[in-house]
Amino acid sequence: MRSFWVTMVFFLLGLVAAVAQDVPLVRVNGIIKGDDAAIPVSNAMVVNKGTQQGVFAGAGNTFSVQIKKTDTLLVAATGYAMRRICFKDSVLKEVYNITVLLSKLSYEIKTVDIIPPRDLEQIQKDIETLGFKKEDYILTGVDAFNSPITFLYQAFSKRERAKRDIAEKRNDDKRRALLKELFRKYVDNNVITLNEEQFDAFIDYCGVSDEFLQNSSQYDFIVYVRKKFESYNRFNKK
Repeated sequence: MRSFWVTMVFFLLGLVAAVAQDVPLVRVNGIIKGDDAAIPVSNAMVVNKGTQQGVFAGAGNTFSVQIKKTDTLLVAATGYAMRRICFKDSVLKEVYNITVLLSKLSYEIKTVDIIPPRDLEQIQKDIETLGFKKEDYILTGVDAFNSPITFLYQAFSKRERAKRDIAEKRNDDKRRALLKELFRKYVDNNVITLNEEQFDAFIDYCGVSDEFLQNSSQYDFIVYVRKKFESYNRFNKK
């Protein structure tokens, strides 16, 4: 019984080998083109999937390879979708002349807003708009003697205080954002050496008011920031 199965195994192996030898070899001559004729295809390559052997397309993106009729060719190029080609079900011919059309890959990306860095003049214009006055958020023309309830409401109500607090916070946020813009430029020009995570702490250390920022010349403010930076470094090294 054992000899029977051994004989069957050898018989099947021989049959597979015979079938493999019977697969005819064919020649494939091709030219590779993109779906946009105005743009030439570059770095095109043809790979036999079975043998993992491949060739780069030659002049004019042409190629010529010999394969088994059942083999699959993979045709690819930079920026294009890969094509699979097989002649297994085609009428048998010694030579196949083909044109391989590759489709350009398309990518969907999120919209990105690219904002160029602003110059010092633009930043200075925004600095001039800084400022917060509490009286801007209290109604004028209120007679405290004849209308004490209205006066007290405007001066002390939670709602009105909240409005003033929000306006003051927005002004503070705007000042910090403008200072960060200036400090990034100072870092780029080696006036100070801070990383992005240190800006908030350094702004707190400087304690720059709207009035000082608006009334200082660019030179005076740079000198001030430089001195503060040296002091800040000494303080943090202790």
